[in-house]
Amino acid sequence: MSGNSIRDTFFEECEELLEALVEGLSQMEEASDDMEVINAVFRAVHSIQGGAGAFGLNRLVNFAHTFETVLDKVRDRELPVDEKLMAVFHRSGDKLSDLVAAERDESELDPDSEASV
Repeated sequence: MSGNSIRDTFFEECEELLEALVEGLSQMEEASDDMEVINAVFRAVHSIQGGAGAFGLNRLVNFAHTFETVLDKVRDRELPVDEKLMAVFHRSGDKLSDLVAAERDESELDPDSEASV
């Protein structure tokens, strides 16, 4: 198996994980204290980060790590889920998706967009 096909598989898995992330965030809108949903969202981000690390995709790893850190605060009940936080999570999900696409296509993201979340 060549490196490219393993990389392609990673990006296919990212698509599924990003779908799970979007679905989980929608569920969090309805039940912000449902730990099962919060953990599912965390696992999606964590899985993307882990795979990205294996391929040395540092921008993706760093952003996913920051996203995970905030999700951890929610999991530890240090940070309440409110409308503002959900807006940040949705923007972060979009940014994560953009970073995955940029890495998959080996293209550059607008540097300003990376700092905007």
